[in-house]
Amino acid sequence: MNNPSADPRRSPRSKVLLAATLEWADQALPVVLRDLSEHGALIETEGALSVDSEVWFSRNELRVHGHVAWSHDHQAGIAFSRPLKAEVVLRHIKWRMPQPVEQPVHRRPGLTRLGMSAEEQRWTEEIMGAPLRRTRQK
Repeated sequence: MNNPSADPRRSPRSKVLLAATLEWADQALPVVLRDLSEHGALIETEGALSVDSEVWFSRNELRVHGHVAWSHDHQAGIAFSRPLKAEVVLRHIKWRMPQPVEQPVHRRPGLTRLGMSAEEQRWTEEIMGAPLRRTRQK
């Protein structure tokens, strides 16, 4: 690599928090998937993993062969043997479109009797300390 500060990852990663399984030999280990990309995954696990171990990564119907690229404490990086298609990665990431928030309509009460309820009139007269003027309808 020419630039030592360059990111060695080959594809963008999406942050997730999903259950998955790591399988090797005759063992299956439940793991937490922390991020996923076309070329690999970051997982959290309770058990120790050996670097360069061949594994099968499974999440729902997705099953990908790979190897443990690195392992430290309770985290490990899985490098896939073949890149996943972007559609496959996105299928396992729940994207939610932001929903518009309905803004409540705030309006100050009119200061004439026209269009005011009896309660609004009473409230306004109480605050103002004087009865409201009556206005003529046009």
